[in-house]
Amino acid sequence: MIMKRIISAVLAVCTMAVCTVSAFAEDNSKVETEDVEINVSGASAADNWGQSLSVEQSTFNAKYMTEDSKIIVTYECTDINENSGNAYPAELIFQSWENTTSPNADADGNIWAKVAPVEFDDTTATYDYESIAEAYGTNDFSQVMNIHIGATDRAKITCTSMKVTNCKTEKFVKAEEEKAKGTNPVIIIAAVVAGIAIAVVVIVIIMNKKSSEAFDVSKGEFISKKDAEIPKK
Repeated sequence: MIMKRIISAVLAVCTMAVCTVSAFAEDNSKVETEDVEINVSGASAADNWGQSLSVEQSTFNAKYMTEDSKIIVTYECTDINENSGNAYPAELIFQSWENTTSPNADADGNIWAKVAPVEFDDTTATYDYESIAEAYGTNDFSQVMNIHIGATDRAKITCTSMKVTNCKTEKFVKAEEEKAKGTNPVIIIAAVVAGIAIAVVVIVIIMNKKSSEAFDVSKGEFISKKDAEIPKK
């Protein structure tokens, strides 16, 4: 009876451990997001491939973007050239140098990734995550040093607002980094369960030796040693 109680307790612990691991995995998959408004007070008028706004990594780190992120830009548009080869007046540029993550980097590690908008008119342009990652060469944006809003040859623009949607919150990113530095809780739980299992095996062996009964693993119960099958020599 004692052994059966021990085994029942172990099974209960294992069940709790599995539930804990599942709960941890579920919580870890929930990404906290927010929309980020970029300060555009330093924007200026630009045309013919010049830049109206430049956003440094210290102002906004592109690694906070998620697959659901979009960059939405508004601008004033003047001097429209209807004969331009470009239908859109504003382009997005992701810049990097000494880059080690993107295949699009040149021999010196420089990237000047120009992104066309997925939606636009003469006042607003929207750039999605997929288009940005394709132009940049990877979705690892940790080495993006500058984000520019530039003018094409279609018109003169002045950026009036810039928003990046569905970004990871700073709190969430810091929590991710702390977890990466520490030991994974799933591994700890798995190790504890394995330790318990080993302990049970040891207890079974000891009690089998000291008891007049033998524990039949296949039946999950004790049987008389006299009834136990004696191996043939």
